[in-house]
Amino acid sequence: SGVGSGFILTSDGYIATNQHVASDDVSALKVSLADGNTYDAKLVWSDATLDMAIIKIDAKDLPVLELGDSDNVVVGELAVAVGNPMGLNFERTVTAGIISALNRSIPLENGLAEDLIQTDASINSGNSGGPLVNKNGEVIGINTYKLTTGEGMGFAIPINILKPILNEIVATGKFDSTVMGITAYDRAIADYYLTDSDVNFNEGIYIASVQQGGGAANAGLAAGDIIKEINGVKTNTMLKMKEILYAVNAGDKVSVTFERNGQSQTKDVVVTAGQ
Repeated sequence: SGVGSGFILTSDGYIATNQHVASDDVSALKVSLADGNTYDAKLVWSDATLDMAIIKIDAKDLPVLELGDSDNVVVGELAVAVGNPMGLNFERTVTAGIISALNRSIPLENGLAEDLIQTDASINSGNSGGPLVNKNGEVIGINTYKLTTGEGMGFAIPINILKPILNEIVATGKFDSTVMGITAYDRAIADYYLTDSDVNFNEGIYIASVQQGGGAANAGLAAGDIIKEINGVKTNTMLKMKEILYAVNAGDKVSVTFERNGQSQTKDVVVTAGQ
């Protein structure tokens, strides 16, 4: 059986980890806490593209880590990683370093992981799912990857993407994603997957196609448009777009500023429930 890491989100037992940690055998998930108690856990939500999961144990009055703001992370600040490197023989290991870079993209076997926080705090096999915290002890990322071809190159998923998901799960017991009905990619994904020289954009989200009857199509967006902002927030990565959309409910409107033929336009788009 595999071993990974996680951290407690709520006092009644919601825990964050990586999707690849929680998905091996969901019928046999177990959580061992620092007090020595072990619990059966159930998978509440997971997303393979984000490599994130939330699991639940039946417990009360648990100590909780405070979530920070990953949008405020700066290169050079202190970063501390906590987890179980190399399995339970080294459980709850703490390593320290700095934030080495932001908005990193790295190729994986099944695609591209992007918008990651890079750190030189030691991250090894078994650290996946553990917290990356700042000098105040606030979680700023979920430790996820390490480049095996070099030393001191670990990567974490920014914590802000998890916040709207957690809020809805705590309120309703589940999470339903929201979408605008587009197929799109950002600059990093375009560089990784595409060879089409006609796709020429530097920043924003390029719309490759719109779903007929979807929110974007109904609002007048079209293939070739480049999204610049959603709800007034600069949107240069797919992760940032998901973070914004996940914070609203199906049926809500979002204000989308986009560029078409060099001209800026703004439309209200009604989001719908994702699949």
